[in-house]
Amino acid sequence: MHHDRSIEMRASQLAIETAESVVRQTVSTRTWVVIGIALLITAALIRYVGVPFACRLPEGFTSTQRLTGEYRALDPSTFDLGAPSSIDAQRDTDVERTDGSTAVIRSTTALQLPSGPVTSVYHYAVDRTDFSQTPAPSGTKVKDQLGGMVISRAVGADADSFKVYNPALDKTQRMTFTGQSEIHGRKAYGFSGTASGVIADPQLAAPYQAAIAQMAKTGDGSTMPKLLLEMIASGLPARYSAGLNAVLPNLPDEVPIRFTIDDVTSMALDQQLGAPITLAAQQTTVLNVLVDFKLVPVLPLSMVSLHSTDESATEAAQFMNANGWKLTVLGTYLPITLVSAAIVILLMAVTSRLTARRHRRGFTARDVGIHTRDEAHGPEHEHLELVP
Repeated sequence: MHHDRSIEMRASQLAIETAESVVRQTVSTRTWVVIGIALLITAALIRYVGVPFACRLPEGFTSTQRLTGEYRALDPSTFDLGAPSSIDAQRDTDVERTDGSTAVIRSTTALQLPSGPVTSVYHYAVDRTDFSQTPAPSGTKVKDQLGGMVISRAVGADADSFKVYNPALDKTQRMTFTGQSEIHGRKAYGFSGTASGVIADPQLAAPYQAAIAQMAKTGDGSTMPKLLLEMIASGLPARYSAGLNAVLPNLPDEVPIRFTIDDVTSMALDQQLGAPITLAAQQTTVLNVLVDFKLVPVLPLSMVSLHSTDESATEAAQFMNANGWKLTVLGTYLPITLVSAAIVILLMAVTSRLTARRHRRGFTARDVGIHTRDEAHGPEHEHLELVP
């Protein structure tokens, strides 16, 4: 009987120890599963919530792009463009205010011409994450950019064509991919686009109107005397005179005129961040006469050619290096690290769970074996005690 009780006690003790081990392993497995899932959720939140938030246009953001180039103006003696003069320009972009996901930015371009500075200021409302056009906050007046880009493309934008807003013409021009390059260590996509139209900004048209009024000795520069046009036509180079001579006989004494711009813009955008590293533009301003609601070119009045200075491009590349590295760490390295850790932890949890199952199966087999032997031995022992 003492031997039987000893076997039962060992079996009970083994059962208790095995049960405690299974419970500990089960609790531990669940804990690691929770930790692994938490790491996966954290990685997803960082990648899809944290990264867009980190890319938001911050309050008080400012940037400056400096450009240099040439300027050619009309030579009255030849009615053609004269010799080029060196010019400089600067474009400043400032965030004036933010309202949730919207930023109101001010774009100021100051062009230093031989005749004096020409400054234009425009306000836009853009989304702080992808920089697309968005409704302006209540009480704020901004320019309608017609869906075109005014500051930057979204982070990670590809080489597909897109539109930029041209405030001088109040229209968009499509930018098409021209190739890849590397600028000061940054990989860039090249784009180029053209646009033509009547100058829509009165401030930009005012200097030309003043020059026409001074030349004509009358009017406000919105019209030209037919006699003056006839005099100009007689001195125009052949490539300009044909169109004007064809319409001159039917023109009124005061001829309505318009000023148009032919614009060719190119830019190199950072492949990772979508922001411009370099800009270049050539704008030719042309005098036109308005005949039966059609514009007839008369002669070019000026040509401006600008491109980013090397110093400006270097500063832009350095800025993108710093911010691009932060974005890479936050958007790539950190999520990959968290996901890798989560996979290891979940694999450990699965392994622990399988081990616990094997322990349970082993205990069941030993328990059955003990009781089988006990039951087989018990009756025989009791029977032997009953025989005299």
